[in-house]
Amino acid sequence: MTLLREYWIRLVADVVTGKLDVREAAATLPELADPADSEIDIDEENEVESMEEGAAEDQAA
Repeated sequence: MTLLREYWIRLVADVVTGKLDVREAAATLPELADPADSEIDIDEENEVESMEEGAAEDQAA
């Protein structure tokens, strides 16, 4: 489960920073009736900050 979470964090960080372009895939997604119906429950701001801190530590090492 830890590896999956690390992968998810990295994926979100790459999308947010523009390292991964998902516009084509996003264009084909169906619309949600209500954004509250989404099953994703992640505090993305904290996840990205954690990922950025980890990347900074990796570069320092």
